[in-house]
Amino acid sequence: MEHQQGNYTDYTTTSFFKDETFIRHVLKWDDASIAYWVQLSTQYPDKRAAMEEARAWILLLNREPAYSPATGKSLLWEKIAGNIAADEQRQRRYYRPMKLVAKWTAAAAAVLLFMVVVRELSSHGQRSYTTAFGKHEQVVLPDESVVTLNGNSSIHYSRTWKSAKPREIWLNGEAYFEVKHVAIKNRWQQSDSFHVHVSNLALTVLGTKFNVRNRRNITEISLLEGSLRIEKNGPGAFVKILKPGDAFVYDSSKQLLKEMERKPQANKAWTANELDLDGYTLREILNVLEDNYGYSITLDAPELAQKRLSGTVPAANADDILFVIRKVFNLKISQKANHLIISQN
Repeated sequence: MEHQQGNYTDYTTTSFFKDETFIRHVLKWDDASIAYWVQLSTQYPDKRAAMEEARAWILLLNREPAYSPATGKSLLWEKIAGNIAADEQRQRRYYRPMKLVAKWTAAAAAVLLFMVVVRELSSHGQRSYTTAFGKHEQVVLPDESVVTLNGNSSIHYSRTWKSAKPREIWLNGEAYFEVKHVAIKNRWQQSDSFHVHVSNLALTVLGTKFNVRNRRNITEISLLEGSLRIEKNGPGAFVKILKPGDAFVYDSSKQLLKEMERKPQANKAWTANELDLDGYTLREILNVLEDNYGYSITLDAPELAQKRLSGTVPAANADDILFVIRKVFNLKISQKANHLIISQN
């Protein structure tokens, strides 16, 4: 008779006693069954004692004389029945929690999958990135262009850019762009252009490096390489072409575009965890601390608001900037949670 290999890892004496294949082997053995169980005892040497005990039980039950209330099969059967009951109780204690864990795990996985599907469907084919206060993130776009996000900033764009349309991205906050040039020499088509939508402006570029900062209704645009076209439609419409080294600021509340005092290289210093202070007033530095690092700041020395600093300071965290302004202006800085109160000593 052929035997199918089973898994006997968790078998006890009681398990072997109830195993029909094992019972047939003990009572009506043949060469095939002997070979099978010898191989099994070799494979599971720790089960040999249980097999022998179960074998003894089976033989005793089938060779003992007729029933006697005080001895023989009755006592043996009571012992075996007790072992079976205890074994089944142990199995219930073990398998019931395992079944509950499996059930809970499956339910949690289903909920997680549902949340992922809902999020994907709700995004309407868009991909979004958002940074926390004081954190930077570098994003590689589908065309291999690179966007570095400053703290408290976000972008979103279509997951699949169609080859027949311009590459488009929407920005809130501040980002440094390194746009990949995809146009072929002596050929230009609409899909070669890269559009950045920020506030109510549309920026159009080819292969270009530039910085855009949009905070408090003010958009600052600094061009380091390539060419950049700024366009505004509707009231106060205009078109402006920037060349490398140009830096402009647009006030959306006044619909006014003008040149910036700070140069493009200074405006991208944050990508190296630095802050170039040239052209910044103290008030503007405090705005950076609020916008990029999440502070709420009260300046109790308003006469200092328009004071200017120069030089470059580390800006990996807000403490570096606070240390500089405290020393330069001899200020006292009190902090409660994320609220800073700045006053003169």
